Amino acid sequence: MKQIATIIRRHWLPLLGLNSVVLAATIYAVIYAGMTIPPVWKANAQLNLPKTSGGLNASLGTLGNIQSQGAEFRDVNPLEIQLAILTSDVVLERVLAVDPEKSSYSRLSSYKQLFEVTPQIDSSLIALAAQGTRPDLAFKRVNALIDAYQQRLNELRRSDANFREMFAQEDLEQARINLNQAQTALANFQQSTGLSDINEQTKGLIEAINNLKTTQATVIAQAQANETQAQVAAAGLGTTPQQAMTSLRLGENQEYQAIRQKLSEVEIALAEARGKYTDESPTVQSLISHRQELLSQLNQQVAIAVPGANAQEVDTTLGGSGSRDSRIEMIAELTRNQTTAQGLQQQASQIQNQIEKLNTELNSVTTNQAKLLDLQRRYEIAEGVYKGTIAQIQQGKTNPFNVYPNVQVLDEPSIDPKPIIVSRKLIAFGGILAAIFGSTALIFFLENRNPLLKPKDLMKVEFPLLGSIPRLKQPDMERALGAEIEIEFQRLASAVLMLENQCLMVTSATSGEGKTTVTLGLALALVNFGFRVLIIDGDLRQAEMTRRLGRTKKKIKANGQPTPISVYPGLDLIPAPSIPKGKIAEYFARGGFEQCLSSTRGSGCYDYVLVDGPPVGLASETTLMSAVVCNALFVVRSGTSDRYPVMDSFEQLTRHKARIMGLVVNGVESRTEGYRYYGRQRELLETEA
Repeated sequence: MKQIATIIRRHWLPLLGLNSVVLAATIYAVIYAGMTIPPVWKANAQLNLPKTSGGLNASLGTLGNIQSQGAEFRDVNPLEIQLAILTSDVVLERVLAVDPEKSSYSRLSSYKQLFEVTPQIDSSLIALAAQGTRPDLAFKRVNALIDAYQQRLNELRRSDANFREMFAQEDLEQARINLNQAQTALANFQQSTGLSDINEQTKGLIEAINNLKTTQATVIAQAQANETQAQVAAAGLGTTPQQAMTSLRLGENQEYQAIRQKLSEVEIALAEARGKYTDESPTVQSLISHRQELLSQLNQQVAIAVPGANAQEVDTTLGGSGSRDSRIEMIAELTRNQTTAQGLQQQASQIQNQIEKLNTELNSVTTNQAKLLDLQRRYEIAEGVYKGTIAQIQQGKTNPFNVYPNVQVLDEPSIDPKPIIVSRKLIAFGGILAAIFGSTALIFFLENRNPLLKPKDLMKVEFPLLGSIPRLKQPDMERALGAEIEIEFQRLASAVLMLENQCLMVTSATSGEGKTTVTLGLALALVNFGFRVLIIDGDLRQAEMTRRLGRTKKKIKANGQPTPISVYPGLDLIPAPSIPKGKIAEYFARGGFEQCLSSTRGSGCYDYVLVDGPPVGLASETTLMSAVVCNALFVVRSGTSDRYPVMDSFEQLTRHKARIMGLVVNGVESRTEGYRYYGRQRELLETEA
C-alpha cells in the first residue's frame, strides 16, 4: 500500500486532471440524459422454425438404395443461419426504406442497433425486438422486419431451386451420356468375345471337357484291349502282327501263288532228278537254273505286292493249297483287332484336340472375365448414378423448403407496457468505473515512461547487491556519532570486511542519492566493529562530508601532506582541500590525490580508508580516482535515481577498469520495525528479572 501511495503522490497532477475530466463528463451525461434523451419503446415478436421432413428414398439398381432425410445442419445451428438472414444488410435496407424516420439514420450500422434478434438455445424459436421513439413506430418496425425477412426467404428459395435445377440438368445429361457409353462398351465386348453369362459358360465348358476326358479314357481303353488281342494272335502265329498281315496279303495274291506253285513243282522234279542223276547232269542243272528264275520272280512279286517287306519276314507257306488254311482266319481276326485299335487311337487323338480347343476357350473366358466384370460394374455404377440423379431432381421438386423453411410467426408483435428510460445511477456507476480504469491505465502509462531506476534494471547488471538502506529516522547522524548504528550499515560493513585492499571509494551517478550518508554510516559501523577508519572527502566541488562533520576546507600545505582530523574515537577525517574549481581536475590528473592516499595508507594508522567520491555523471575526476582506489561502492536511491545516468556511470567505471564491488540501494521502505531496539528490550527484560 505504501508503494501505491508513493506512485499516486508521484503522479498526482495527471491523475487529478483525468478524474476531473471524467467527473465533468459524468455530470454532463447525467444532466443531458434527463433533459434531451427521450424514452424508448420496445416491440417484441417470436418466430418458430419448423422441422422439415423432405426425405429421399430411391433404388439405384444393383448398387442398393439411396436414403436421405433432407437438409441437415450438423455443424451449424439452423437458427444461426436464420439469424444471419434476419440481420443481413439486404433485409434491413428494405426495412429502412419504409421507415418513417429513415432520414435520421445516415448509416445502416446505426439503424441495426434498433433491432435485437436472439435465437433460443435448445429450441426452434427466434425472439425479435425493435425500438422506437413511439409505440406505433416500434410496432411498424417489427412488422416490417418480419415481412422483409419472409420476402428474402422466398427469394432465396427461388434462387436455390433454379440453381439446383440448372446443375441437376447438367448432371442428368452427363449421367445419361456415361450410361450410354458404359452400355455400348459392354455390348461391344460381349459381342466380340461371345461372353454373356460367364458363370454358365464356364460351367458348360468344364462339363464338356470332363465328358470328353471320360470318353477319351474309354476309347483309349478299348484301343489298348484290341491291341492286346492283336498281339496275342500274333504270338499264336509265331510272328508279329505286321508280318502276319504281310503274309496274308501275299497269300491272297494269285500271281504270287502261281509262281510259288511252279516253284514247288520244280523243287519236286529237282528232287527226283537228283535221285537219278548227279548234280552235273544237264537235267539237274536245268532244273536248278529254272528254280533260280522262279525264286527271282517270287522275290520280285513279293516286292511288288508288299513294298519294303523282307522275304525272310514273309510266311510264303500261307495259302496256295486247295484246302482252307485256318491261319488265314486267325490273321484276319488279328488284322481286325489291329485296325480297330488304330481307329480308336485316332478317335482318342481327335477327342484330345477337342479338349485342347475347349481348354483354350476356357482360358480365354478366364482372361476376359476381369474386363467383363469391370465393364459390368461400370455399367451398374452409371445406371445407379443416373437413377440417383433422377431421384434427386424429383426430391428437389417435391421439397423446396429444405434449406429455407417457411418460418412461422408464433407470437404476433406486441408493445412493452413501459418505455426504456436512461438510468442516471447507471451513468454515474459508469463514470466511477471510467475513473478507476482510466487512472489505472494512466499510472501504467506514466510508470512505463518513468526513467527512474527500477528493481528489474538492477537485476540486469552483473554487480551484487550488498545492502538496502531504509529511510533513516535521523538522517543527520553526524550530530550523534555515538548513537546506535542501523543494522543495515552493520550488514554492509560485514560485506566490506572481505575486501583484499582496505581502500574503498563510495560514489553515485548524480547528487542527492545519499552517497555521503552511506559513507558516514559505513565508517561508523566499521568503528563499531573495532576498526580504525579514515574518511577522505574526495568531492572537492561540494565537500558535503566536510560540511556535515562541521569542518571547513583546508589549504594544501607546502609539503602536500594532509593532516587528518579526529571526529570520533577511531574515526578521522581528511577534509576536502580548498582548490579552485578550474584546478580540481588538474589536481587529480597530476597525482595530488594519489599522493595524499599513499601517504595516509603508508602511515599504517588506519584499518580502512573510505573515500567520499564525487558523482560519476557530474564530475570527471571520479574516473581518475577509480584508477587509484581499487574498489568502488555504487549508491543508488530508490524512487530518485535515473536509470540512464546509472547505466552510463557503470559503463564509464568499467571502461576505466574500476572494480565495482557491489551496489547499495538507499531510501527503501523499512520492513523491520523495532529491530533496532531489540538490544534495549533485552536489557530491560534482564533488568526486570
